[in-house]
Amino acid sequence: MSSREVDMDVVVAKIISLIISTGVSVLFGLFPCKLFQYFAKDITRLQKPVDYLIASMKCFSGGIFLGTCFLHLIPETRSKIEAVMTQSRSYSQYPVAELLTVVGFFGVLFMEHAIRSLYKKLQRLTDRERDYDDRNMFTFSSCRFGGSESDLDEHSMNSISMHDTLQAEHNTFIKSADQEETKETLESDIEPAPLQDLPVKTVVSELSRGDDSGKGQMRTAIFITALSFHGVFEGMALGLQSMESNVWVLCFAITIHRGILAFGMGLDHMRNEVKHRTMIFSVSSFSLLAAVGIIIGIAISTGAQLYEDVLLPDAILQSLATGTLFYIIFFDILYKELNGNKEVKKLSCVFVGFSIMAIIFAVTRR
Repeated sequence: MSSREVDMDVVVAKIISLIISTGVSVLFGLFPCKLFQYFAKDITRLQKPVDYLIASMKCFSGGIFLGTCFLHLIPETRSKIEAVMTQSRSYSQYPVAELLTVVGFFGVLFMEHAIRSLYKKLQRLTDRERDYDDRNMFTFSSCRFGGSESDLDEHSMNSISMHDTLQAEHNTFIKSADQEETKETLESDIEPAPLQDLPVKTVVSELSRGDDSGKGQMRTAIFITALSFHGVFEGMALGLQSMESNVWVLCFAITIHRGILAFGMGLDHMRNEVKHRTMIFSVSSFSLLAAVGIIIGIAISTGAQLYEDVLLPDAILQSLATGTLFYIIFFDILYKELNGNKEVKKLSCVFVGFSIMAIIFAVTRR
């Protein structure tokens, strides 16, 4: 079998994986609509068990990603970096692959911290302006409709006084808002991991607000960017694979993880009674993020097979994608779902997921 045929088999496997992961995410995201049509009361009554089951499945996907990273992505990243260094005639023993992986991990960490800070700042400004507009509207209504014609002169005489009073109230409100902002900043500084209040369902609440202002649209764009940052690198880890068996293994891992997240998003939509149009838009957007990463990975990996100059970007992006998956495992899944060593069942789900991937790699690499 020629190398061209082998390469085409890998590309076809990646395209099929793209279709599978995207389709499963869309179906799982829209499936709660059907569930609420027939079992709305039961799902509402069993909300805690359902949430616990979803959390356990997330831990299971975390175990799958854990096995994928340690048993496959890290060794493959190391081999790609060694190939690049051999090509450049560098024989340093410095662990460059591990360094780039940690760079990807901290890159996601700092990016989400910046996104979270920017979002909270925009939210405070929007709430402050909305409250100030409400105060102005209330004052205008009182002046316009609160008295008879004989009271107009009195209102005219007191307009300056009312303006001063309103200005004083506004300054007091600004001062209290600044104090609350300082307090929130101090509290966020002592939180062990303040980045973890950016769940997928926050996008649901943002889209359901219907805020058409510039800041509202910017907040929604910020959260979509936060989600795309994860999803694109997840898909890129699959698209950069060079062996067909590894493609199917990554497809299995990513499909389970994205499907569980999409189901949780759809469930939050239904509980919050979000419009179906908004639900379809958000679930479809979320499902297409990994597809974008897979397409980028296919283009880069194919170029790396054809041209030696593309080996370095391929190796770097593989390292960054591995670091992103580490962030998803330890911060986005395990930190959120595990409560110390009390959640024995969830810990068992992590172990089962890791064990399944260990068995799969043992079978596929004989």
